[in-house]
Amino acid sequence: MGIKDEMQEKAQKAKQKMQDKQSDASQRGQSEQDRLRQRADEQRQQGQRSFDDIQDDMDDRR
Repeated sequence: MGIKDEMQEKAQKAKQKMQDKQSDASQRGQSEQDRLRQRADEQRQQGQRSFDDIQDDMDDRR
C-alpha cells in the first residue's frame, strides 16, 4: 500500500469519526429538546389545573 492510499484511508476514517460525533451530538440535542418540551407541557398543564382550581373556588363563593 502506498503512502497516498494510507493517507486516503486515514482521511476517510477521520471523516467517519467526525460524522459519528456530529450524529451523536444531534441525537443528544434532539432528546434534550424533547425533554424540555415535555417539561413545558407538564408545567402548562399544572398551570391550567391551578387556574381551574381558582375558577372553582370563585364559583363556589358566588
